[in-house]
Amino acid sequence: MSQPRPSTVFTDIDWARPGKQVGHAWLPYSGHEDAWGAVALPLAVIGNGDGPTVLVTGAIHGDEYEGPIVINELIRTLDAAQVKGRLILMPAANAPALRAASRVSPLDGKNLARVFPGNPFGTPTEQIAAFIHDVLFPRCDAYVDLHAGGSSLFIEESAQVVVTPTLAPEVRERAEDMARWFGARFTVITDNMGDPRTSCGAAAHLGLAAIAAEMGENGSVSPKGVKRTRECLSRVLARLGVVPAELPATPPASRRVHIVPDGGNLLSPGDGYFEPLHQLGDTVAAGELAGYLHLLTEPSLAPREVRFAKGGTVYSQRTFGIVKQGNNLCVLVEDEEGAAA
Repeated sequence: MSQPRPSTVFTDIDWARPGKQVGHAWLPYSGHEDAWGAVALPLAVIGNGDGPTVLVTGAIHGDEYEGPIVINELIRTLDAAQVKGRLILMPAANAPALRAASRVSPLDGKNLARVFPGNPFGTPTEQIAAFIHDVLFPRCDAYVDLHAGGSSLFIEESAQVVVTPTLAPEVRERAEDMARWFGARFTVITDNMGDPRTSCGAAAHLGLAAIAAEMGENGSVSPKGVKRTRECLSRVLARLGVVPAELPATPPASRRVHIVPDGGNLLSPGDGYFEPLHQLGDTVAAGELAGYLHLLTEPSLAPREVRFAKGGTVYSQRTFGIVKQGNNLCVLVEDEEGAAA
C-alpha cells in the first residue's frame, strides 16, 4: 500500500478517541494581513464502537447553505451513543468561500469541486482537497457531499452518482443504493462532463461509495431544502448503519435519470441576456425553442433564437439573466433504463 502524502493541514481532533469531538482542521496561510496565520476549517468527529466510518461535507461551494445548516445541527444534537461506528462532519469544507458567499475561494479563485485529488503544497484550495483526499477519505467507508445548486443555478432536488472510467462496479452499486435511500426527487447518473476532479469522483476512485446531493438553489436558504436535506441525510445515515434508525420496507420513489449525452448541456452561443421559455421539470424536444438571447442595449437588433440540440427534461437552469458565450443555460436529463429507483 502506498504511503499517504504529507499534509500541510493539521487538526486538534484525536482520531483514536471515542465520543464527540468538535474542533477544526487548520490550514496554514501566510497572507498580507497575517504572516503566520491559519484558515479554520470546522471539523467534528462522533465515534462509538464498531461500525462504518462516514464522511459528510457541506460548503464545498461557499454559496450553498442547506448542507452546512443540517450538518451543524447534527454536530450540536447528535450524541455519541446514537452512533455506531464513526461520523466525520465537515460543514464548511471551503470555509474561505463560505465566508465570501462565493462558489470559488477568494484566496486563489479555485473551485474545490474541480481540484481533487489536490496538492498538499499547492494553493489553499488544492491543500484543502488534498487534506480531504489523503487524510479523511482513507479513514472512510462512505461519503455524502451536500450541495445546493449555488448562486448560478435553479436545479431539481437530486442525489448524483458520479461515474468515472475507473469506477468499480461494486462501488457504483453501493453508491446507487445510497442514492436510492437518500430519496431525492431525482437520482442522477453523471460523468460530470467527463471531469473526474470532483470530491465524489475522487472518493469513488479510492473505492468509497459516494453521492453528491443538490438540495437547494440560487444561493438562497430554502426552508423546504433544509427540511428535505435533514430527512434525506438522516435516512441514508440509517441505511449505512452509522446512525441506526427505523427504515421503511422500501426506499422512497426517485426518478432515475442521466444527463442527455452530446447536447444535454445547453451552452450560450454568445453574450447577452437570456430569456428562457421553460421551467424545471418541463419536457422539451430536439429543435424546440429554448429561449431568446437579447442584446438589451441595442434595441434595433432582434433577439437570437436558442434551440435545444436534444430532447429531455429540464433538470437545471441558469439563474442569472446576463450570460457570456459558453455559460450553461440549462441541463437536460432523460430516464435511465429501468428508471424506477
